[in-house]
Amino acid sequence: MPIRIGMIGLTHPHSDMHLRTLDESQQVDGIALCDERTDALESAARTCSKAIATYHDYETLLARSDVPVVFITLPNDQTPEVVALAARAGKHIICEKPCARSATDLRPALEEVQRQRVAFTACYVWRANPAILRMRELVRAGALGRITSVELRMVTTQVRMRNPAHWLFRREIAGGGILSWLGCHWLDLLRYLTGEEVERVDAMAATLSGEDIDVEDVASVSMRLTGGALASLYAGYLLAFGRPGYEGAGYDQSIILRGTEGSLAFARDGDDHVVTLESRARDWETASRQIHRFSFPPSRAYGGAHGLRFVDDFLLAALGGNGQIWATAVDALRVLEILDAIYRSATAERAVTVERLV
Repeated sequence: MPIRIGMIGLTHPHSDMHLRTLDESQQVDGIALCDERTDALESAARTCSKAIATYHDYETLLARSDVPVVFITLPNDQTPEVVALAARAGKHIICEKPCARSATDLRPALEEVQRQRVAFTACYVWRANPAILRMRELVRAGALGRITSVELRMVTTQVRMRNPAHWLFRREIAGGGILSWLGCHWLDLLRYLTGEEVERVDAMAATLSGEDIDVEDVASVSMRLTGGALASLYAGYLLAFGRPGYEGAGYDQSIILRGTEGSLAFARDGDDHVVTLESRARDWETASRQIHRFSFPPSRAYGGAHGLRFVDDFLLAALGGNGQIWATAVDALRVLEILDAIYRSATAERAVTVERLV
């Protein structure tokens, strides 16, 4: 049965994309909009086909008994407080990643989520991508043997194309830069694909764009996983060409996993996602090299069709239906714990252990 959902925060770089997801969802038949800015409310109400009400304060929205779920897209420093308030109001929560500036900031809010027994997810929508799911299946089936290394690359358009005055480039609000904004997706996938935790990190981060920002715009991170494998993440606002803004920006992305029995790689080819497997494991003797190409149906949702699936599955699961929660509160916390360790390492100029809060 379709439900009403509240959208708290309409000026986040992803707010419009998330609204389009809710507009496309057959699980949603009404959206209550909330933002302190009147212009943002008016603009969203005009473009959102399912808008049913507008609010300047989230307390009034949270008091609505006919809105069981809220979607929170606020600056990182404001998000934990609103997550906690939403949980106390009995609302299930979809939260824009990374959900906070740090794991320490987010932990009390997630404890409230647990106390109130509401459902929670962070928007790590890559988990529902069919290409990523195929990679995960192959790893778990033993195609790579024991994982020995993982290489991650997340490079996108330069800071000058992304409004350097935005709060995303202010450490006191965002908590970090490229790693916090986009590297978090790849850190989440590192855990998701390998089934292991990050144990130790050694990081370098720099601000080299020449723009007036105080967060890193390029970073190189080495990590050790609990199973002993070494992993690396290279991230940066580095591409000189691409579309300005946050939608349709250019990307240079890849994921490579290597193991004792083979390798597995993810890459983009235009709009397609391509997974390449090379394996000498026994069950792959007759098809030791495989290429899996994934093309996606048109979708206006954030993350495309799999982003819509991510949200729809959450709504079904939260309200007692046949769905799943792809990324849990613990998953959100784990990514922040890794980020915290990375920033400690970069500041101290030495390797540090990841501190787990739960």
